[in-house]
Amino acid sequence: MKRGDIGSQILIPCFLWAAVPATAIPLPLVCELTSEESPSIKIRLTERTTGSLRGELIQNDKKLGVFQSGKPKRGKDPWWSLQTDKHSSKGISVFFQDTELWNPYRRSPRPQDSNRVLFAGLGPALWNWTETQKRHVFRDNSDLLKAAGGLWSISSQCVGGRIVDG
Repeated sequence: MKRGDIGSQILIPCFLWAAVPATAIPLPLVCELTSEESPSIKIRLTERTTGSLRGELIQNDKKLGVFQSGKPKRGKDPWWSLQTDKHSSKGISVFFQDTELWNPYRRSPRPQDSNRVLFAGLGPALWNWTETQKRHVFRDNSDLLKAAGGLWSISSQCVGGRIVDG
C-alpha cells in the first residue's frame, strides 16, 4: 500500500464523519421557561445539541415553533432562534439572576445562577414574521407578543442559563 493510499483511507472517513450534522440528545429533564407576562406561553427545551438547547415555543400546549437557546462563544453573546416550516429568526438572550444582569466578564452572578431571561428581538421577529400561515397566529396574538417582549422565568431544572457540555 502506498503512502498516499494510507492517508486517504484515514482522512476520507474523518471528513465524512465531520460532515454529518450534529444530532440532538434528549435532556434528562425538561427545561421549562415560562413567560412572566403570559404564563400560558412557555418554552420547553428537551434536547441538547452542540452548543444549544432545543425545544418548542408553546401556547396552551399548542406548538408554535422550534425554539433554540445557545450558549455564548468567546466574544459573542448567548443567542436564541425560532423556526417554523419556512421561516426562522434569531436574536440575543439576556440573562438575569433576579434583577441583576448576568455579564460574562464579571464573576457574579454566575451563569448557572440565572433564573430569568429576556429574548431581545423576539417580539419584533414575531410581529414581522414573513410566513403567511403563521403571520396571523403571531401578529394577532397579544399574549404571545407581550410574552415575547418580556422576561421569562427559568425553571430550577435548567441549571440557570448554563448548558452542561456532555
